[in-house]
Amino acid sequence: MLRNSIGHTMLALAIVATAACGGGDSAEASREIELAPTDSGAAMSDVATPAAAPATAPAATAPAATAPARSTASAATSTPARASTRTGALSAGATLALASGSRVCTNTHKVGDRFTATTTADVAATNGVTIPAGSEVTLEVVESARGQNGRDNVKLAFKPVSITVRGNTSTLTADVTRVATLEYDRVQSNTTQAGKVAAGAAVGAIAGQVLGRNTKSTVAGAAVGAAAGGAVAAATTDYDGCLAANAALTVTLTQQLSVRG
Repeated sequence: MLRNSIGHTMLALAIVATAACGGGDSAEASREIELAPTDSGAAMSDVATPAAAPATAPAATAPAATAPARSTASAATSTPARASTRTGALSAGATLALASGSRVCTNTHKVGDRFTATTTADVAATNGVTIPAGSEVTLEVVESARGQNGRDNVKLAFKPVSITVRGNTSTLTADVTRVATLEYDRVQSNTTQAGKVAAGAAVGAIAGQVLGRNTKSTVAGAAVGAAAGGAVAAATTDYDGCLAANAALTVTLTQQLSVRG
């Protein structure tokens, strides 16, 4: 483009110069100028071809920010474990095997006193809930009386009050349907016992003398009297009844029991 402009400028100066030198030749000069070939190729070649615009590179996409992954351990730590909310049921008629936690006697526990026992075996309830061995049962003394004139008159009875399973206490409506054999403690002293036997022997001796009036009958009467005196002493002895520590009891439910798992 620049070369073409310079060429045209020089041509114009030549024309002006020729015209200035003489008018006659001006027409001829003009004709020569018109016949002069134009360097169209040069002109075209001189024109700068605009460079192709560089392809626009696609904008780089910034990677999306990735939130830091929570570790399983931290997630477990931050989310406290939920306590089980399952509830199972034990129907009326179900039994619980217990062991007494202490010795309970008519002279140490009165009506209204309470003591504890523990279950000795797992008991399955509904909904997959279990009453585990070692669950605590509270019992209340409902009868407590010494045996007057014999151990057959001892009265010692209990009723279940509540049961505690995994820290949850529920009312227990049930009966004690089996108790291990009670132990009996004689209340009268040996001295009192001996006195009753001796009194019976003396009575027997007197009766023998009256009947036989001889030594043989007197001895026989004393022996019979001693036996009678011993029977009287046994019949008039007072006894306390006791439930031994770790004694076995069986409790039978009379109403359904709900238990949390």
